[in-house]
Amino acid sequence: MTLQEQLNALESEQLRLQTIMARSDAHASKCTKLGLNFCDTYPDELTEYEAAREEYNENEVRIEVIKAEIEREEAEPMPEE
Repeated sequence: MTLQEQLNALESEQLRLQTIMARSDAHASKCTKLGLNFCDTYPDELTEYEAAREEYNENEVRIEVIKAEIEREEAEPMPEE
């Protein structure tokens, strides 16, 4: 898999993870308005949110590394044939 393909895959995964976190944020907001405890009301969703957030943060680091590598490759002079 090329660096660009790896970058594209990670960025797509980030969108999926953002969707999971946004859904949890919406439920957390609803719980707050209703005076409910999100952790008690949606325990499985909290676990899913925390896992998504952790993976998202790890992917952010990987994305920056890949972008830097792509920039490095693009800056290298092309070998003469």
